[in-house]
Amino acid sequence: MSNTLPDPEPTPEAAEADFARLVDQVSLHLRLGRQVEAARGAAELLKRWPESTTTHELAGDVAAAHGQVARARQHYKRALEIEPANADAERKFGTALLAQTPEERRAALIHEVIADPSAHHAGARRPLNAVLNALLFPGLGQLYNREQEKGLGILGAAAVAAIVLLSVVMPYVSASFTLGSPNAREAQRQSAQAVVDGTSAGQWLLVIICGLIYMALYAWGIFDAWKHAHSETEQALGIH
Repeated sequence: MSNTLPDPEPTPEAAEADFARLVDQVSLHLRLGRQVEAARGAAELLKRWPESTTTHELAGDVAAAHGQVARARQHYKRALEIEPANADAERKFGTALLAQTPEERRAALIHEVIADPSAHHAGARRPLNAVLNALLFPGLGQLYNREQEKGLGILGAAAVAAIVLLSVVMPYVSASFTLGSPNAREAQRQSAQAVVDGTSAGQWLLVIICGLIYMALYAWGIFDAWKHAHSETEQALGIH
């Protein structure tokens, strides 16, 4: 038969020192981004001091750091139940109430769609609509997505490229038609020939560059508008 005596119960002073040490450790782990260690310390606090407002407030901080909003909300609420005058826990509980989990966002969105489908469609940024706007002119898809600065930048760059391109191509095309027309007068032919002969290789190089820039902006604008609208839809549904 063993004569080993059970470990004596820790004194209140020792337990209080243990509690303060563990709280400091968890707080330090949180500040340093050591979430695993912080979660382990919070679990020990909950096991040993489950009726402490500090324990639940710290456990809420750990849950919030892990993105577990619903669990953090529960801990902050429990901290307030234990100590209603805990201003920090009240503030954090309010912040957690404003934040929504993906499941809560999905449930809220479904509720809104059921309650008023027309209002949801009016406010949504649908990928198909974004693409249709982008097809009209570069930048319009971004403006539809409410990306004002990006949309205006793309639209401006595309407009400049198109103006430069047309300023060379249109006179050349018009002059070519005049030269090919049997009804054109001699003076018109001479003027048209001067335009054709005066179009230099440098101008054609500029046309090629501006054409490539415009096509790149056009293609990228369509893809970016679709991608951004699609991402907004996923975020609204809480899909990651």
